[in-house]
Amino acid sequence: MKKIFLPLLALLCLILPAQAAGFYDLPADHWAAAEIQQALDAGVVNGYGDGSFQPGREVTAAQFCAMLSRSFLAEETAAAEEGKYQAMEACLPVLKGTSVEAAYRERGRRWDRFVNEPLTRYDMAQVLYNLASERGAAPGEESSQAAVPEIGDWNEIPEGFRTAVSTCWSMGLLQGRSDGRFAGEDHLNRAQASVIWSRLDVLFNGPREVPADPDAGVEIQDMPAFGLQGEETVQEMMDRVNRATPLCREGRLPNGKSRTEENIQELLELVKQGCPDGTVWSDTIRYNYRAPQFSPTHGCLSFGLAVSDFVFGEETPITQHRNFRTLSAGDVLHIRFDSVERVLILTGVDREEDTYTACELEKNGKVNWDQWGPLSGLIDAMGFTTVYSRQK
Repeated sequence: MKKIFLPLLALLCLILPAQAAGFYDLPADHWAAAEIQQALDAGVVNGYGDGSFQPGREVTAAQFCAMLSRSFLAEETAAAEEGKYQAMEACLPVLKGTSVEAAYRERGRRWDRFVNEPLTRYDMAQVLYNLASERGAAPGEESSQAAVPEIGDWNEIPEGFRTAVSTCWSMGLLQGRSDGRFAGEDHLNRAQASVIWSRLDVLFNGPREVPADPDAGVEIQDMPAFGLQGEETVQEMMDRVNRATPLCREGRLPNGKSRTEENIQELLELVKQGCPDGTVWSDTIRYNYRAPQFSPTHGCLSFGLAVSDFVFGEETPITQHRNFRTLSAGDVLHIRFDSVERVLILTGVDREEDTYTACELEKNGKVNWDQWGPLSGLIDAMGFTTVYSRQK
């Protein structure tokens, strides 16, 4: 069976279209691939735990404000009260004239579920205009009026949005559909939002230098297999793994690659291959593991620390904390309460959507790679959860 499967897999790799940024629904020739990559590199957007980017998914007011606040409204964000609506508070001055601001005032200056409604292109244009005006980057009326003949549905645009649309159009921040219409009642999607963020970034910060590939010229090491072989114990498995991998250089993983989320996820995928869904990992002696920086551990925690040592290297310093705002891929969450014990190994974190994906192991249970949930749900006021992290 293996002799048939491997050539087929190689053939599929050849015939499937190339993907941008590693997302299965984002082909390399996607019209917004470059700008999406820039937004990903800047950390203002993320993909989803299932390996998708969903470029056509609608963007809400809260999501768009989060993108802006992270990059262009640092002082306003720092001054805003921390919490669920911090980005909305930071963006309030640039929401003037939008339906979002109107809803905010109608509700007694309170944010509500309306911020999670899709944002129209009219409101988006108004936000861009307000932001450019505050920064002194908006051109005069003569320049904005020159763009009017290019806008195919100009006569359909409400009076209150005309200045914003024509000005942003003249600045190159906005473009119309293929038929030349602005289509302001349509909703902003993730690809469009990434493109707009990229244009704003150039406007305010100038063109970005393309970063050098941190792994260019670096010798990449093949990783040993993770998972028990024959009658191996976990300790013997990890001794085998550690003997086969050199000491990590600072900022790098055991295979020599830089410590990026993508490279961390690549090593977690190797763990998944060795310990797929349904793998038993019990509290018996065979599964005990003495991580170099800890006393002997067993069961769930031995699994979490073994995976962490495989991904990051046993010599890489590890910290224990309860700061859930800093969680990232590769972090291990150990949860204990009375007889309940489980470990979550984070495989992805999406702060924009407030979600995480993880590999889960319950006490005397089986490995489950399909765990997910809200990040906010991980907050532990009672102190039952400890985070083990290799972050700097």
